[in-house]
Amino acid sequence: MASVNQVTIIGYVGEDPKIITTSNGKTMATLTVATTERGYTKKDGSTSEDRTEWHNIVLFGKLAEIARDYIRKGAALYIQGKMRTRSYDDKDGIKRYVTEIHADTVQMLDRKSVATSQAPQQYAEQQPQYGYQQPSMNDPDLPF
Repeated sequence: MASVNQVTIIGYVGEDPKIITTSNGKTMATLTVATTERGYTKKDGSTSEDRTEWHNIVLFGKLAEIARDYIRKGAALYIQGKMRTRSYDDKDGIKRYVTEIHADTVQMLDRKSVATSQAPQQYAEQQPQYGYQQPSMNDPDLPF
């Protein structure tokens, strides 16, 4: 049976991206993005609190360069990528695990950040699209 490792989030950048140049000269960027599930009121009148999750995002190559030039703290982003987990030993020798999203697509959603920069609004590493094409929202056959 085949498996799928695909993550899509929309959230807000927690801090300016950190840019790293690897030993082989590749550009890499790391940033955190917050997503919030809004709380709600139950039928009995009790409430559920908002729940915010912080996601570690990793960008490579051209996406990292774009992040360096255009993405700032507070920006709203659409991110699509793959979940990855890595491990390392901390200073006390304890094995630690970090879960990250390695982004394939990043889209800036803020009108103001797009308007103030001359950057195009969407960036994606070139990935083959297998049998799926995003429908146009101007399609007259759409029921809304």
